[in-house]
Amino acid sequence: MSDPFIDAFRSFAGSEGARVPELEQPMALLTGALGRVTRLDPAERPVVPVVGDHLADALEATEGSLGDLLRAVVPDVGWVQPYPEHVGEPDMDAFRAGFGYAPVVGPLENSYRSGESPLYGSEEVFAGVVLHGPNVVYPSHVHRAVEVYWVAAGTADWQKGDVWSSRGPGAAFLHETGVRHAAVTGDEATLLLFAWVTDPTSIPVIVRL
Repeated sequence: MSDPFIDAFRSFAGSEGARVPELEQPMALLTGALGRVTRLDPAERPVVPVVGDHLADALEATEGSLGDLLRAVVPDVGWVQPYPEHVGEPDMDAFRAGFGYAPVVGPLENSYRSGESPLYGSEEVFAGVVLHGPNVVYPSHVHRAVEVYWVAAGTADWQKGDVWSSRGPGAAFLHETGVRHAAVTGDEATLLLFAWVTDPTSIPVIVRL
């Protein structure tokens, strides 16, 4: 299909595959899948509290092609909170209160994702936008999907396997199947673009050590 956002997303993915050697194969999967999506028309666009509190400032701070991509799609998305099965656990309740994600491309039906429809249907990939509020701990977790995400705004501490690093805008992360990862934000919100380039219906699992 020809669509301005999808065309821009494919161009961005192709550029990232050329810029970062380890992303070449994942971005080839993503660009191929984006060429086969179907446009949907979600009936509702729900919002979660962190979006009203922090999205506008985070979006304003984004720059370059990634910022352009996010500004083009964010007005149309609906936001949800993950991990409904962990409601009532204090650390997960605190995390969920300061976190939201918006599906942009992905499977049409996935009850784990609270029934929120993406803007574009795909059975090959799952991609979207993530917003972490300030001072939020996303606990260590794993999933089957091969994941790439890009930091558009904000600096945070990121875990990949046993290694932690502090990274800000422009950072790109690749998580292979089963790689443990986490994030801890500081005094500013972080805004991300993510893509699961395999296993788009896989379910993330919190790792309790």
